[in-house]
Amino acid sequence: MHTTIESHSETALESPYSRERREAIEELERVFPDAGTDGKHRILETLRQVAFESSSREERELARETMGDCFETDPSRSESVVVDAFAELARESKFSDERLDAIDALRRCHRKASEQYREVVGQELAEIAGNATYEDERSRARRRLSDLSRDERRSDEGGDDGGSDAVGYLAESLAEHLEAAAHEGLKECLQRAEELQEFLREHRVAGESYAEVRDDVDALVEQLEVVPGDELGAERIERVKRIAGRVERLYRRG
Repeated sequence: MHTTIESHSETALESPYSRERREAIEELERVFPDAGTDGKHRILETLRQVAFESSSREERELARETMGDCFETDPSRSESVVVDAFAELARESKFSDERLDAIDALRRCHRKASEQYREVVGQELAEIAGNATYEDERSRARRRLSDLSRDERRSDEGGDDGGSDAVGYLAESLAEHLEAAAHEGLKECLQRAEELQEFLREHRVAGESYAEVRDDVDALVEQLEVVPGDELGAERIERVKRIAGRVERLYRRG
C-alpha cells in the first residue's frame, strides 16, 4: 500500500500529463479508505499541495473535492489536515471563487468534525467574516457562521447562541471594524454598519439589551444613509464608538 500511495502521489504532483495527474488523484481517493494512518496523511498532504500549487483550475477543484470526500470517509484522521487546508484556502487562495468554495467547505466539515475542530471552523469563519478584503467573502462567511449557529441551537434544545465563542469573536471583530470605519469615511462606515445590522438579525440574544442594541444599530444605518458629505463629524464618530462598544459587551465571550 505504501508503494502504491507514493507512486500515485508522485504522479499527481509531478507528471507532465494532465490526464495522468487527474487519474492519480482519483486513485488516491480509491485507496484512501484502506490506507493506514500514515498513508492517509500522505494522501491528504498530496491533495492539499495540488489544491494550492497546481496550475490547472480543474485539478485544484478535483483536489478540493477529493479532500472533502476523504474527510467524509474518515473525519477523525482527516480533520487536522483538511480543516487547516480549507481555512488556508479561504484566506489565501489567489482566486475569489476558490476562497468562496473553501468557506463553504469549512461549513460542511463542521458537521462531522470533533469538538476541537468545530471550534476551529467557527473561529476561521468569524475571522474571515470580520477581516476578509472583499464584502462577498465576508458575507458568505457570515452566512455559513449563521448556519453553524442554527445547528448548535437545534442541538441545544432551542437555546440562544449569544455565548458561542465564534459568534462572540465575530461580534467583536465587526464592532471593531465599525469603529475604525468611522474614521475612514461615510461609505466605509455605512458598509460596516450594515454588516453589523445583518449580524444582529441573525444572532439574537435573550433580554432587553439585545433589542436596545439592535435599535441603535438600525437607527445608525438610517442616519448614515442620509448624512451629507463623505466624512463623519466628531459627535457622530463618538456615537459610532459607543454603539460598537455596546455590541461587544452584548456578545462578549466567556
